[in-house]
Amino acid sequence: MFKLLFLCLLVTIITGVVTNIIRKISIKYKLYDVPNNRSSHSVPKPKGGGASIILIVFCLIVVLSVYQLIDKELSQSLMAGLFIVSVIGLIDDLKNLSVVIRAAMYLFAALLSIYFIGGLPALEINNYTFDLSYLGYVFSVFFVVWLINLYNFMDGTDGFAAIQTISVSLFCGLILYFSGHISFSIIFFCIVSSTIGFLYWNWAPAKIFMGDVGSCSLGFLFGILAIYTEKKGILSISVWLVLLTPFVGDATFTLLKRIINREKWYKAHNSHAYQRLYQLGVSHDKLAVSLLFLNVLVFWPLAYFANSYDNLELTIIILSYFIIGFIWMIIQFKYEKIINGSR
Repeated sequence: MFKLLFLCLLVTIITGVVTNIIRKISIKYKLYDVPNNRSSHSVPKPKGGGASIILIVFCLIVVLSVYQLIDKELSQSLMAGLFIVSVIGLIDDLKNLSVVIRAAMYLFAALLSIYFIGGLPALEINNYTFDLSYLGYVFSVFFVVWLINLYNFMDGTDGFAAIQTISVSLFCGLILYFSGHISFSIIFFCIVSSTIGFLYWNWAPAKIFMGDVGSCSLGFLFGILAIYTEKKGILSISVWLVLLTPFVGDATFTLLKRIINREKWYKAHNSHAYQRLYQLGVSHDKLAVSLLFLNVLVFWPLAYFANSYDNLELTIIILSYFIIGFIWMIIQFKYEKIINGSR
């Protein structure tokens, strides 16, 4: 425990230092995120700070692989996919790649990574096993690509994506540590620590943004780890679906609303629930703190029950998305009422 705590402290400090170096480089070469009419900020800010998180996590995966503390198939999957996603994210931060190129490369990264871990031949929920066969590959790739994109969608206010990353990773790290899966817990604790180091610079008012290199890579990491831990019976997919509810729910409900309203759903927008809250006057830091409390007080207990009681998994998943759906509807309704009333 002492060695693990020391490692976490060291990772936090290193990430904080690296993030500051990236910030200075971004300022020197004027690599800014320039605000537009969809932005939740008003002045240009340096971007690409999430590279520090991914660099640290990538190095840890290499070390764990060298010492054979994680399976070869997992290390190959994470290193290959993470390299592709982070490089494409970094290039996009610098050059603004086309949607087609980004989508193609993220799809390729997901396909390659899922191939390395052998797909997901079966899915177990509520003590019932669903034989997926080759459909497991399709489901897994879709799941990973969706997480890559939605994590990018939800990285719109200071500290928001970082808080969600910490919340998900800390819960997984604790559960896996106390269940004896030490190597896996180290990965999650490293994600927590590196994100905290980054969050020091990303807390409102943010001095640097995560960028696609950070948000897309984190979405990829969670996607692959979710599929792999479900496949190996280490951590149920239901736990992941509950922990990711705030991001998956907001992104999915918003997408469905835009499709129903016949809007160009593939276009950039600022109609997510958390963005509506910001538009209604809720500050960046209050949004981040509210998300933290929502995770710890609501979704952590639900995830714990999903992990402890196999026969309640489906019920807990439905309850989780009912809760976030209810919150989403209230926020959207309040926003529409205020906007329509001001016209």
